[in-house]
Amino acid sequence: MAKRYTYVHGLDKVLVRIHKEMMAVRGRTYKGMYAALRFLEYKMDTENPVVPLSNLKNKLHLRETWYIEGNPDPISPTVWAGYTAPYAEHVHENLGAVNWTRPGSGPKWLQIHYDRNRTEMLMIVAQHARVIP
Repeated sequence: MAKRYTYVHGLDKVLVRIHKEMMAVRGRTYKGMYAALRFLEYKMDTENPVVPLSNLKNKLHLRETWYIEGNPDPISPTVWAGYTAPYAEHVHENLGAVNWTRPGSGPKWLQIHYDRNRTEMLMIVAQHARVIP
């Protein structure tokens, strides 16, 4: 089954900023960028606001639809992430009535965690960077 990608208003802007900043790190590696997104994923699972449960009956928990993929090309590595759930945009942007069924969850969780952990993520990318003479 093919993945269905949903772009979130705040998510697309955040991911563009993440990508732009990671690409600016000299000697960046796929391993470092992947580790930075895993760090972001961990923060979204453990600190408020956490990824909410779906408010739609018989739908997956949004956390289960999060993905991180990339191209480990040694010359120009890239990574990207997002949600495959078609309702992610509505929940992230709090469009309409959202029933926050998970304690500590709330709107714009991804954007808040990126803004809060941006420096740490860039440090992770830098720690994994290869030395370029």
